Amino acid sequence: MSDQQCEIMGLVGFIVAGIIFILVGMRDGDALVAIGSVVWTLACVLWLIPHMRGKDRG
Repeated sequence: MSDQQCEIMGLVGFIVAGIIFILVGMRDGDALVAIGSVVWTLACVLWLIPHMRGKDRG
């Protein structure tokens, strides 16, 4: 498994965890947790985009 594949798998894991935390925040009525989790998840998605495009497309 290449380094890029490992990074992508790790970022997908972070995104899944962020979604779980969003659901927990919504279930518990905790807006701060939900908002923080949305920010976390969006940041992970933005971080993932360059990896999905590939390094040679710069």
